[in-house]
Amino acid sequence: MPTDSTDGRSDAGDEGSATVEFILLAVLLLIPVIYFLVLTSQIQAAAYASVAAADQAAKSAVAVHDPTESAGRIQQVVDLTLADYGHGGGTHEVQVACSSSPCLEPGSSVTVSVDVRVPLPFIPSFLGWDTSAATVTSSSLHVVPRFG
Repeated sequence: MPTDSTDGRSDAGDEGSATVEFILLAVLLLIPVIYFLVLTSQIQAAAYASVAAADQAAKSAVAVHDPTESAGRIQQVVDLTLADYGHGGGTHEVQVACSSSPCLEPGSSVTVSVDVRVPLPFIPSFLGWDTSAATVTSSSLHVVPRFG
């Protein structure tokens, strides 16, 4: 007894490829994952930059014995270090704290804190909107040598 393989049904709706479905899933799943990885990488790079900038600024602060020259050098070192890490352009703040009243007294300590703002990737800042994703803060403490 012969049987009909189609059983009277049409298979025309099942023909084709899954290209559209794969492209849709790739767009919906991969693009947010890639964006998250880029953002995480930028935050980690800002963490490395802020640690290096705070450490180098504190070292340069205690190497100079003149407080007025030290303040200018701290800002210069922070700007240069952050630019080396790709975070230049005014996305940072620097705070300096001393343990004694004359700031560079032998035996006193100098603490430098650096805050680096991380902007959202691929999103421009306009109209004064804050598009920062995170702010990374690092601080470093160095002691002024007693015997200069």
